[in-house]
Amino acid sequence: MPEDALASAEAEAARRRAAGGYAADVAPDAMGRGESAARERLLEWALIEPDPGLVRSTRRLGAPITWAKRGLVRALRQYHGEAFAQQTRFNLQMVAAWTALEARVARLEAGDDGRVGTD
Repeated sequence: MPEDALASAEAEAARRRAAGGYAADVAPDAMGRGESAARERLLEWALIEPDPGLVRSTRRLGAPITWAKRGLVRALRQYHGEAFAQQTRFNLQMVAAWTALEARVARLEAGDDGRVGTD
C-alpha cells in the first residue's frame, strides 16, 4: 500500500545498513524530519567530485575488469567532466534558490513582506 511505503523503505534501509550494505554510515535522520539542512552541508553535497580510485571490480578475476573500467573512465573523462560541471552548476543554483526562498519565508513569517511604501 502507498501509505506503508515510507515505513517499508525505512525498514529495508535499516536491514541493509545492519548488513553493511552502504558504503557511508549515514544515520536515517541525518538531516532531521521537517528541519532545514545547514547551507554549508547542502553546498558540500551540491559539488560532484567522483573518486576514480573507487572504480574497481570485486569479482573473481576482477583485475582485468577493473583495468577495463578505469580505461573507460579515462576515455570518457572529457564527457564526464562536462556532465559533472553542468550538474554541479544546477545543484549550486538550486541551493541558492532554496536559500533565497528560505530567507523570504523567514521575512514573511516575521511580518515583513519586503514591499516598500505600502500603507
